Amino acid sequence: METEKEIISIKELIFAIVICVCMTVMDFTAFPAVLFIDITVSDITPVIFTIMINQWIVIAISVIAIRILCPQLFRQIGFNNFKSGFRSFWLPILILTVGSALAFSLGLIGYYNYTPSVEKIIVEGLIYYIGVGIIEELYIRALLLNIIERFAHKTKYSTLIAITISSALFGIGHIFGMIGQNALTIVCRIIWTISLGIIFGVIYKKSTNLWLAVIAHILVDFCSVAFCFVSPATFTIPTVISVAILYLAIALFLLWKYYFRKPKNEMSIKQ
Repeated sequence: METEKEIISIKELIFAIVICVCMTVMDFTAFPAVLFIDITVSDITPVIFTIMINQWIVIAISVIAIRILCPQLFRQIGFNNFKSGFRSFWLPILILTVGSALAFSLGLIGYYNYTPSVEKIIVEGLIYYIGVGIIEELYIRALLLNIIERFAHKTKYSTLIAITISSALFGIGHIFGMIGQNALTIVCRIIWTISLGIIFGVIYKKSTNLWLAVIAHILVDFCSVAFCFVSPATFTIPTVISVAILYLAIALFLLWKYYFRKPKNEMSIKQ
């Protein structure tokens, strides 16, 4: 699955950094859609439409920019090897998805106090997260991870370093959505976000297929549909602890399996 690394040129590296920064700023600020999108439908949170439309604007622009300005990097994004990658990672993805669905839905028992419209469930609970999965995998895994790996390419553990740092930044980037929550919830959510970053990073680099990581990301986000039935959205202590433990366990397992476990032939030689 994993192919030999192609070192991107300095010119492409600079373009990649610029694209990554622009995508991040546009995603966080909802620019340019915030300037002209103001849609209200049923009980759907109005800002959701602004964010959704902005996501697809940014995705379209960034893919075109990467394709034109960073052809080497575009090849590394990987749209091949999906079947082989799926065979390797279907079980971790299944455990991740089922575990998330159970933790979120069961953890909110006793807190369900709202009956959302069908439109809200479809838009906020499903469609919205398709854009989230694609855009975040584009600028975190396809761009940031590869940028860091390029800077560390002379080291033996360049990919591991890139996965770790990009995942840490992925976790830090979600802190803004945790403001106002209690300390334990914030710590657990940071742990689970960093762990997800590691999981998606390993899936992407080992399968060389970004779409496998995108699908895993979207499936996990779909599990948040349970929050459509709670107002205001609440993270219960059992939920945040169980999810943090689950994600961390899967992340550590994948790191051990693909980056720390010694090959059997190497072990036999030493013996």
